[in-house]
Amino acid sequence: MKFITILPAVMLLSAGCRSVTATNEESKDVYSGAPLVVKNDRYVRDQGPVSMIPRGVIYRTNGNYDNKVSVNLDPSRKELLSYPAPTDVNAGSAPAVMADGWLLDRRGGVGVNSAFLDWTYEEYSKLPSAPTRAEIMAHIIPDARVTTVVSLPMTAQEAIADTVRVNDFIRSLSKINVD
Repeated sequence: MKFITILPAVMLLSAGCRSVTATNEESKDVYSGAPLVVKNDRYVRDQGPVSMIPRGVIYRTNGNYDNKVSVNLDPSRKELLSYPAPTDVNAGSAPAVMADGWLLDRRGGVGVNSAFLDWTYEEYSKLPSAPTRAEIMAHIIPDARVTTVVSLPMTAQEAIADTVRVNDFIRSLSKINVD
């Protein structure tokens, strides 16, 4: 008896909830990636869970610091926010020198509050253990700054794999005077 009284309520509630995946025939002309899903009588792309894909970053500095390890400071430049362990760096994590003096961040994390240490990537990677915060602060090159940061229209991995494309992007920046 209870089943008969609950059944109409369940049918009514389930009738309002629908999510139908479009057939391959419906979606193939529009987009070859994620399937189209009907939601509220409109087709939308079902992208699944959101994930963070880091963008490639190019930057310029006020000096020649491309072989110096970068760390991140707070905006006042008095507090150390992050720095790598010696095992996190090697010659391959140094930035790639690109067109017109730009550097491609290959390690990740370079930004407007980055500072540079007087240690090279090779020297830093050979340290027996991670330096203390005080040691890091003592090795910051005074007045060494990142002057310009530009997020690339590609992921960090794509940028590292295709530096020709990065250089093309840099050359397009010079046409609009980005500095």
